[in-house]
Amino acid sequence: LLTVMHNNRGYHAEVMFVQRMAAQRNRGVDRAHIGTRLIEPNINYAKMAETYGLTGIGPITDPKDIAAAFKRGIEIVKRGEPVVIDTITQPR
Repeated sequence: LLTVMHNNRGYHAEVMFVQRMAAQRNRGVDRAHIGTRLIEPNINYAKMAETYGLTGIGPITDPKDIAAAFKRGIEIVKRGEPVVIDTITQPR
């Protein structure tokens, strides 16, 4: 099992919903981020996977590193071991 974590460090779909509801109700959207960000500290899903006995790769912050991470992850999966690749993406 190869799991790729799309880690945008938040619940951005929820932010978009809150912004839409605020606009419909003529309220400011400046507080839409409250309770939707997973920061301070940032969650390291690769380390979290390792605590469960899986191989964790990442967090990947540079797109140039994704191909190598996938190659390594696929090699490990072929041995029958589960892998989580934590990729940091834009918060939208």
